[in-house]
Amino acid sequence: MTGTLIQPTAIKDILTGTLLCTLIIAIMYIVPLIGIFAWIFLPLPVLFYRLKTGRNSGGIIMVASLAVLIVFTSNLAFNTLYFGSLLMTGFFLGEFIEKHLSIERIMLYTCFAVLGTCMAVLFFYSLIYAQGIEQLISNYVSRYQALSSQLFSESAQLYPEMKVDSQMLEKASTLFIMIFPGIFINSYLTMIWLNILLIKKLLLTKGIIIKSIENLNQWKAPDYLVFGVIALSVLIFLPIYGLKLLAVNCLIVLMFVYFFQGIAVVSFFFQKKSTPFALRFFFYTLIAIQPFFMFLVIGFGLFDTWINFRKLDTAM
Repeated sequence: MTGTLIQPTAIKDILTGTLLCTLIIAIMYIVPLIGIFAWIFLPLPVLFYRLKTGRNSGGIIMVASLAVLIVFTSNLAFNTLYFGSLLMTGFFLGEFIEKHLSIERIMLYTCFAVLGTCMAVLFFYSLIYAQGIEQLISNYVSRYQALSSQLFSESAQLYPEMKVDSQMLEKASTLFIMIFPGIFINSYLTMIWLNILLIKKLLLTKGIIIKSIENLNQWKAPDYLVFGVIALSVLIFLPIYGLKLLAVNCLIVLMFVYFFQGIAVVSFFFQKKSTPFALRFFFYTLIAIQPFFMFLVIGFGLFDTWINFRKLDTAM
């Protein structure tokens, strides 16, 4: 796959892509309950039309969708940056998928590209409005902390019969804020992974196969990451708060990497045994809602480093 997948039908594709992105953003604003899940699909129209029509049309869809958001909200704030980062995710995913990079590089380069662009936007925003980046982020974090504490307090008031200890709620709120960076990174990685799976299905319907994202159930994390898990596990017990906080969040991210590997192991055996869709859906639902099964999958991913459940080396 070089250049574009399909010759551009220009205006029609740009309008369709912009309309889809705007519709998803509108759903997120108007119906917050559905919007919790809708954000996952926001990068998809940009990604699809970036691969279908090329870089220029994909970029126009991304910018036009963001411009529509700014016009209707009359606001340049963190929410705009948030939606913009999701739109950029679709664009950069298309860029790196088209280069036939490995799945690890596609995800990693996309994360760095989006993060770098967001930091550049924050830098210029701080120059224009005479506010330091630290102050902008600090204000946003303070608002988030206040909202988090409010949610925990309201939960206690809604369920007074549970006799929840206020100190326990406060500790839970503090813990959640501590591990929020790791949770946020994991949710972002999940969103990227899901969009790759979705675009793979969409391309297959058009008879297009991209080898770099084809055999995802054979994916394996680099072996050296195990040493990172060991080192971070040791750092957690050191009496240095900043180092401990960093180690906890990094370990959460690494565990999620092994969760992906565990899912790949499960998917490999489902495919090998030709497991019916209904049974697959049932087990994937269990994994999503039951922490025990989630940790079991993480264990499969971690021990696959040594045991090689899929015997990938021998199969090659």
